[in-house]
Amino acid sequence: MSRLRRKETLASIMGFGFIHFEFHLIEDYMNHMETHFEMELKNIEVEYDNFQNSKEVDKSEYSEEYLDHIQDSFIDNVFMFNDVYIKNYRNAQIIQLYSFFEDVLKRGCDRFASYKQTDYRVDDLKGNNDIDKVKKFLKQSAKVDFSILNPEWSFIDNFRQVRNLVVHHKGIIKNNDTVNNSDRKFNNIKSFSDNRFTLKQYVSSENRFEIVFDNPKFFKEIIKNIESLLDKIGSKEMPLNEVK
Repeated sequence: MSRLRRKETLASIMGFGFIHFEFHLIEDYMNHMETHFEMELKNIEVEYDNFQNSKEVDKSEYSEEYLDHIQDSFIDNVFMFNDVYIKNYRNAQIIQLYSFFEDVLKRGCDRFASYKQTDYRVDDLKGNNDIDKVKKFLKQSAKVDFSILNPEWSFIDNFRQVRNLVVHHKGIIKNNDTVNNSDRKFNNIKSFSDNRFTLKQYVSSENRFEIVFDNPKFFKEIIKNIESLLDKIGSKEMPLNEVK
């Protein structure tokens, strides 16, 4: 006979106890990197201004060829920071944040399956991707009501599509209908991009665009939505396993 009928939360079962601390560490790292890039770009600007001032003071000291070379080097440095270092770093963060979110939910569901001794695990379910399987598992086994998980779940789904474009298409998206603008996938990404990132026309193409993560606040928004979503899932109460 059972003696206890108390409840416990999904957060305790799925191991969400230190999740906020983990996100705090991730956010500290991102702040450190963004500050580093900002300072380096400012240093380049200061050096360039000093160069321009010294050039005006004594134009005869250096040849025009040398001055052009120095100016080109500044341009190259700015390009490397903006289009290589910062771009690659932020693209990597998009991938890392989604992978972290996916891993937390997947591991949490596996813990739930072991603890509750369910007949199946996430990997046993069919779905288009791991998050689709996780959603099915939480609905069927933990009875999570996904209607209360918006707007966070909708945000994460859009974030997932952006991440997939970065991973599988190097951040390039194609508008398959530039005349009537009926391409739903493109329109959805374009709508989601508002105040988050830029869709930059790619090379000389009229219908191909590159996702440029030029707003660091977007990454904070990602963390905020993931944390809020996990809090909502974690607050779900479950019957305590019976003590016999």
